[in-house]
Amino acid sequence: MLLRHATPVRNLKSIERLGLLTSKSQGRKKVCWLHTASKSEWATLHTVERHGGRVENVVIIEIEVPRSWLRRSRRGLRYSVRDVPASRIRRIITFAELAGPVAA
Repeated sequence: MLLRHATPVRNLKSIERLGLLTSKSQGRKKVCWLHTASKSEWATLHTVERHGGRVENVVIIEIEVPRSWLRRSRRGLRYSVRDVPASRIRRIITFAELAGPVAA
């Protein structure tokens, strides 16, 4: 299943090296939170609210994980109770790509 994870850009190097680690979760549940493509804007704003910073400094990591690794939270949100290895990363989406072209 192709899903996404929003994170501050300062975490990107570590994630590219180690993957998404449940031990790094700052929420009540020690899980890796994932979202569908339609929730990327919400996830970007949620990441800024949760971790501080600016939307320009948030990246979206697109990953492919088996459904068996996932649990459903609510519409468009899933989580994994296991670490997601870096080999599952398919692409990195920057804020500029997410925002789209600027009108002249």
